[in-house]
Amino acid sequence: MENLDFTDLLNKLNIECKNPNLYKAAFTHVSYKNEHKNEDCEDYDRLEFIGDGVLDLVVADLIYHHFPNMRSGELSKCRSSLVMGTTLSSFASKLGFEKYVRVSKGEQKLGSINKKILEDVFEAFIGAYYLDNEKDFNKVKDFVINLFKKPLQHYQQLEEFDYKSRLQEIIQAGGKGNINYVVVSETGSPQDKNFVIEVRVDGISLGKGNGSSKKKAEQMAAKNALERMV
Repeated sequence: MENLDFTDLLNKLNIECKNPNLYKAAFTHVSYKNEHKNEDCEDYDRLEFIGDGVLDLVVADLIYHHFPNMRSGELSKCRSSLVMGTTLSSFASKLGFEKYVRVSKGEQKLGSINKKILEDVFEAFIGAYYLDNEKDFNKVKDFVINLFKKPLQHYQQLEEFDYKSRLQEIIQAGGKGNINYVVVSETGSPQDKNFVIEVRVDGISLGKGNGSSKKKAEQMAAKNALERMV
């Protein structure tokens, strides 16, 4: 996989680069760093951390002003639905980040950059952009807001259909076991079914939901689990 000069990307995004090493690190996966120990480079781990914080702050500010009547619990759920991994990786794809990511030869053999890496790189890029413009936070804020304008208009759809994906991301990030959706009960006629499903991790119940189909009940169970986490 040939990596392009990331300065081309910054030019396309109209971003003035003050510290190239920040962006270089943002596009460097730990596998590349481990494979090139003689090269003086950092990976995106620390930048991902600060980028995650910047995204949470900017998106929180955005929805706080956009939904003046929304209570804190709903604001938290709205933010969670907006900054989920699938959304961030889609931003990375849209901006063409995949062409610039540096990974090991082993990772290259797996084919295209996986979505989790793209999600991490996007957060790291935001972290790099923030650190490169600490005295002008509005630059970073405007960049993030422009990306989230469209998802904001459809956040309810994102929330409705991605509860399971969001829960999966949280469980995986926490290094926990596998998620299982268990049918607790099935009632009603063939034309009017009602399923009650419980979502469990390592046998521990996280939430319960019901619906006219197993798919809907699973989504509601995941939603209940997320609400209990909030």
